[in-house]
Amino acid sequence: MKRYVRQSIFGVTALFATLATPAFAQDPAQFYAGRTITFAVGYGAGASYDSGARLIARHLGKYVPGKPNVVVQNMPGAGSMTAANHLYNAAAKDGTALAMFGRGLYLEALFGNPLAKFDPVKFNWIGSHGREASVLVSGINTPFKTVADIQKSEMIVGASAPGADTHSFALVLRSLVDARIKIVSGFPGQADAFLALDRGEVHGNAGATIGTLMALRPDWLKEKGKANFIVQLATEKHPAYFQGVPVIMEFAKNDVDRRALELIFARQKFAYAFAAPPGVPADRVKALRDAFAAAVKDTEFLADADKMNADIGPVGGEEIATIIQQGYDMPKAVLERAKAALTAAKE
Repeated sequence: MKRYVRQSIFGVTALFATLATPAFAQDPAQFYAGRTITFAVGYGAGASYDSGARLIARHLGKYVPGKPNVVVQNMPGAGSMTAANHLYNAAAKDGTALAMFGRGLYLEALFGNPLAKFDPVKFNWIGSHGREASVLVSGINTPFKTVADIQKSEMIVGASAPGADTHSFALVLRSLVDARIKIVSGFPGQADAFLALDRGEVHGNAGATIGTLMALRPDWLKEKGKANFIVQLATEKHPAYFQGVPVIMEFAKNDVDRRALELIFARQKFAYAFAAPPGVPADRVKALRDAFAAAVKDTEFLADADKMNADIGPVGGEEIATIIQQGYDMPKAVLERAKAALTAAKE
């Protein structure tokens, strides 16, 4: 009888030990086999983030151990804040959920936006297929051709909602470069903002990225005299485009302003970053990062990107995490200056 009891207790204990074994002890290949990775993108179909997420999704699965399917799910809302909040708080934390959202949202969290219900430092960043450079552009028939011009006369720019690059970068130009800029916000996307520029309803745009220009106005990049490129909105000059156009860093008036600009425009270094939520087992995070690193070197991926006119310059998840952490480690004076520049006189 005692022997039976001991055997029963041992059996129950073994059962609970088996049930309590963490899922992350499973080999990634065994875990992912037959599963589907849901890749949320915080914008609607057709946006540059959407096309970038779909580009990654078409090639990532074959390099993840177990070769899972990868399915893109559009989750627009609040400038992609909906997708970021969902990934952090509601998505599965087993390695089957990924999301790509606005590159500037980590600053919204850093500066205490109550709508940002996530900690960017705790995301498991996987990678970005490209860096980005934005430019302040004006219509060819407007008088705005240099930074001095926008410091002397008021320039009207089209933008989407506050928090979007087109709105935020205009505020930065106003606050840190003494530009006289009026922001007309509410455009659903860059296609609509560019149409307003064509019609003369606005003078220009303060967040025209290379990716957007390639998709919507490739002739502006290929032919001189189609538009005025006034200043590059990035931490460094783009190696291929906007030759001869100054970088906003050149207009910093002091070291605090320079570092504030570095913080604000660091987002350009990981333009299309995507992440897994906190809590994903480390071996699966590594598997996803390794898969991304392999996928962006794949000849089929590169051919696919070329068809889309996508500007490829991969950035690994570890580097993205480091850049974001550096932002959080900035001196208080720099953080306050950057926050003031991005939030002053929002319209």
